[in-house]
Amino acid sequence: MQLVPFRHAGNGVVATGTDCKMDLFLIVFLFVLGASVGSFLNVVIYRTPRGESIVFPGSHCPSCGRAIRWFDNIPILSWLLLRGRCRFCKVFISLQYILIETVTALLIVGLYACYYIWDLRDGMGEFLSSWPTFTAHAALLCGMLVCSVIDIRSYHLPLGICWFVSGVGMVAATVRGGANLIPHVSHTTAASCLGAGVGLIVAIILLRRGLIQPSFIDADIQPQLDESDGGEKPRSASAYQVAATSACGVRPRREVLREVLFLSPAIGGAVAGYLLVGHVEAVRSAWEGLYALADGGVGKHLGGFFGSLFGYFIGGLWIWGMRILGTLVFGKEAMGLGDVHLLAAVGAVTGWMIPSMAFFLAPIFGLMWALYLLVRKGRRELPYGPWLSVGTLVAMIFHDKIVAFFENYLEAMRISH
Repeated sequence: MQLVPFRHAGNGVVATGTDCKMDLFLIVFLFVLGASVGSFLNVVIYRTPRGESIVFPGSHCPSCGRAIRWFDNIPILSWLLLRGRCRFCKVFISLQYILIETVTALLIVGLYACYYIWDLRDGMGEFLSSWPTFTAHAALLCGMLVCSVIDIRSYHLPLGICWFVSGVGMVAATVRGGANLIPHVSHTTAASCLGAGVGLIVAIILLRRGLIQPSFIDADIQPQLDESDGGEKPRSASAYQVAATSACGVRPRREVLREVLFLSPAIGGAVAGYLLVGHVEAVRSAWEGLYALADGGVGKHLGGFFGSLFGYFIGGLWIWGMRILGTLVFGKEAMGLGDVHLLAAVGAVTGWMIPSMAFFLAPIFGLMWALYLLVRKGRRELPYGPWLSVGTLVAMIFHDKIVAFFENYLEAMRISH
């Protein structure tokens, strides 16, 4: 059989016609899978803000309550065949359903194309060997899509979704070990991450037992602002949060110090881990011996796990640090804890560099939207979560080009001096 070159597979290797057939098969498969996942995401988007189970009851019409039969629940196709209406009560089905299904499918297919066809990211390798990393990145995109839609509609980020994505990222990083896109971390950094993780668990236990008080007594208020509930959306997320805080008589500067207290065990654990490994010879030797067991695979898996854990902490600290600093300076709650968990999840999946890039890219997209509103004289503002998601997507796809740009810039600056 004659094999016809079609594309470059990276590292100067030309893909064959067989590779292209595999690409086509995977693209079709991933599109169908993505649309099916998007159908489930619609359930999550609708039910999570209402506090309903995403499992029971099964899919049903929100208007008449009739169960949706399987042939009316085929992603994308059923909506088109039914012309966007319930088979029984003929009530219009929101355009959101087909949009989420289509966008999810396109995101997953686009991610595959960027990583494996256009080779925009070095280090992915072949799909059959790197599918755990791809799955984690696809889960991150799906999680960000859900969080963004819910955040736009209710100014609330569902933390459970962020935690789930973080768990998927850490498992994938551990399974693949060093063969992933997560930057490697040093022995001392890994020890600091372990100490911070132990400290975080201690802080959560103290919080659960009531020994540490949660900040902002309005944090448990989850607004039901969907149009179907008859509620009006506020003009901005900050307007809603400040109103709730003022009504409860909360002093933001004092409240944010509770968050500093909550973080203290994690900070202390990170410092302790660094000092023990860096200055106690017996601990350092034992830790490096465990961390260097690459031949048996232990060291590689530990490296992947701690790279993910470090990314989790860095992603969260970017937003949490800005939240604490902004609240202390301006005297009102700055940013939201949901954004902290969102960027932490990004770090758990991709390592520390992607959330760092996203942190600086997000304001650019937010500013562009603000300028658009200024020109259109619109009043609709978006919460920050969607911009973090957009910044993350751009950083994931163009990471190598962004790094190369700054490396060339720094090299040019060095030569000029």
